[in-house]
Amino acid sequence: MVDKKEIQKEAKAIIDKFAKALEKVKTEDLDFHVNRDDFERVEGKSEKCDFKKQLLENAPKKNDDFVVAEKGSWK
Repeated sequence: MVDKKEIQKEAKAIIDKFAKALEKVKTEDLDFHVNRDDFERVEGKSEKCDFKKQLLENAPKKNDDFVVAEKGSWK
């Protein structure tokens, strides 16, 4: 029969050994950031788009101002 305490002891030893091995690994500190001149978006500079027009242009099936889609069922 397997002894739980023995397994826990072996697992702890493996984890401790792994942690000590990780301490020896050399890493370099990397700095991840972006340098920008402008940090904030200025309101009012975006292009105006007509969402409804673009949606209807992309719809494969439409009827006047409506998108025609298949009605699904809840199963």
